[in-house]
Amino acid sequence: MFTSDESIRIVRMVAQYQSITAAAERLNKVPSAISYTVKKLEESFGAKLFERKGCYIRLTEAGEYFIAHSKAILDDLQALKHNLGIVQGGIELELTIAVNNIVPREPLVQFVADLEAVFPTTRVTIREEVYNGCWDALYADKADIVIGAPHFVPRNEGIVSVPIGSMPWDFLVGASHPLASVRHTLQSAELRKYPAVCIRDTSVEFDARHAWLLEGQKPVFVPDFPMAVGLIVRNVTIGCVPSHVRATYAHLPLVSKQIQERKHATPLFIAHRAEGTGKVRAWCIEYLSRPEMRAALCGDAP
Repeated sequence: MFTSDESIRIVRMVAQYQSITAAAERLNKVPSAISYTVKKLEESFGAKLFERKGCYIRLTEAGEYFIAHSKAILDDLQALKHNLGIVQGGIELELTIAVNNIVPREPLVQFVADLEAVFPTTRVTIREEVYNGCWDALYADKADIVIGAPHFVPRNEGIVSVPIGSMPWDFLVGASHPLASVRHTLQSAELRKYPAVCIRDTSVEFDARHAWLLEGQKPVFVPDFPMAVGLIVRNVTIGCVPSHVRATYAHLPLVSKQIQERKHATPLFIAHRAEGTGKVRAWCIEYLSRPEMRAALCGDAP
């Protein structure tokens, strides 16, 4: 059974004017054509929608139900036609972007604002991942694009990756921590005595990794960098944070230290699947690959 949106509109017009003749005049059609459409739709649904009372007709109980719910159907059909045209034109209706938790948020806010302005019909979802969870989201089809995927592509098949630079790190202790006044490069044996603050890797398929954790050292897992910094300030933990995060908390009593097994800058990538690239995804890759955007995503202030 198929009912056209035109048939639904005709029935709604007849109900509005309570007259086939009035509806026909309004629609620039002959009354017989309106009567035929109403009859065919009633046959299609197997329900009588109108009762005839001389020149006028009124809705049955089934007709009242039809009118109450048909507006939503018309709206859905209109949205379907509109969205099919968009998809046919290569514009994705939905886009999910996974973002590494170490990536600064300000450039992402501007990116999403510009994306919304150019593609207002695309529904955008931003999700946060930690370390190899970025790659996991891409391979598991949980994301269309990954911003700030770390190190290198675990498996090359079907994946396009664009290097955007490297994220530097600072090793921090609280200003009143026992290690704060030590002048020499801190050795691993010294550091292992104190808990390291970590944010848990969100990866399921790939090996979980941590920003910084020595073998045999106790980890304290927290959900984000604000809490990590808070614990370091209170001398509960020690650990590494991205340099741009350190700059954000420059007013807090934190001390940067040199360590034996220092945390090297993390290479970051924009990555996406090779197949199925539509206009929205292509626009995003071009936007995120701009030199000023790559620098901002790696924590370089403009």
